[in-house]
Amino acid sequence: MPDFLNYRKILSMKTTIVLPTYNEKENIEPFLSGLLAEIKALEGFDINILVVDDYSPDGTSEIVKNIMKDEKRLHLLMNNTRGLGRAYIAGFKYAMENFDSDILIEMDSDFSHDIKKVKELLDGVKSGYDFVIGSRYVPGGSIPSNWALIRKLNSKYGNVFARLVAGLHNIKDCTSGFRAIKTDVLKKVDFDNLNANGYSFQMNILFECVNSGAKVFEVSIDFKDREKGKSKLGLSDILEFMMNSFILRWKVIKKTFQKHIS
Repeated sequence: MPDFLNYRKILSMKTTIVLPTYNEKENIEPFLSGLLAEIKALEGFDINILVVDDYSPDGTSEIVKNIMKDEKRLHLLMNNTRGLGRAYIAGFKYAMENFDSDILIEMDSDFSHDIKKVKELLDGVKSGYDFVIGSRYVPGGSIPSNWALIRKLNSKYGNVFARLVAGLHNIKDCTSGFRAIKTDVLKKVDFDNLNANGYSFQMNILFECVNSGAKVFEVSIDFKDREKGKSKLGLSDILEFMMNSFILRWKVIKKTFQKHIS
């Protein structure tokens, strides 16, 4: 009987998919249409979608509002601080406070992430993992073959850098933006002192969850390049990522030193 009750609890987990947006008017309507169709076909999970829009000047939020008129699962949060990390932090806090979410899913809204892989992420959580990553760098995963060499090197060796410097040795894709995370783990994270405004958020939040004891699992994904709109990754994001890698490394060294002297 206890096992049956636990199984039912897992199946009824409340899930929120958090979608940060900035100038995604070309993608957001078809993407939401496909995602809503997919989650309606998933049995056992109570799934909401939260769009966190950084006041896109192209009218992204107005498109979302129009879709919301017919979709109770869809919600919009206007975020007045620019940056991927800040958008996710705002979305995570809102989802945990207002939807009582058990699982939060990170996902891009530009079709880079396969909508049908949402089920695999949730299956990973259902299997007992706390942090499930849609990974480009495990067997079966891939990045676009037509990427310029510099972008391939930045993606691949950025992850190598994170593993070696930040100490995330057992994880192949530390920077993936496609993840399912239990809120029990996220509640242990001090979001206000995460120090990640941009893309380094992905590494920082993973680091904090791993160091709080989260069980991590990676499922393979084929990452697709966006067909419409522009990438928001800039030089400042890369510099922040490198700086935060060393900050996290210092945390590891400091923690190890404190253990030895205590």
